[in-house]
Amino acid sequence: MARLKTAQLANTSAQVPEHMASLWGDYTFYNGALSGLTLGTGRYLTSSSCGGLANIFKVGSYTVVDALVRYALARVSLAGSNVALHVNDLLDHECVASCFSKYGCFWGAERQVVTTTSFRF
Repeated sequence: MARLKTAQLANTSAQVPEHMASLWGDYTFYNGALSGLTLGTGRYLTSSSCGGLANIFKVGSYTVVDALVRYALARVSLAGSNVALHVNDLLDHECVASCFSKYGCFWGAERQVVTTTSFRF
């Protein structure tokens, strides 16, 4: 079991941001040529955090933007089914997610593109 020194007890927890927030919104077209299309975007904000138990350095804050395009397949006789494209970290922002020492840090996830297809019978 790790032991903390008295001076470390008043420190901020390492690798834990003080604030985190997320917001997601989407819009689905129900009429016209774009009927069945959904467009969405989200934003994730993380404040700075301290690195190491002694709080000897700070890891900067970062923001990640995601996007979604989904199409309901009801117009092609597949009601309840859809195809979607989801992009995590749309702007491909490089960031350090957290650090446990000056030389031990974790990079934030890189851009990721995911396609999904769902069918309901």
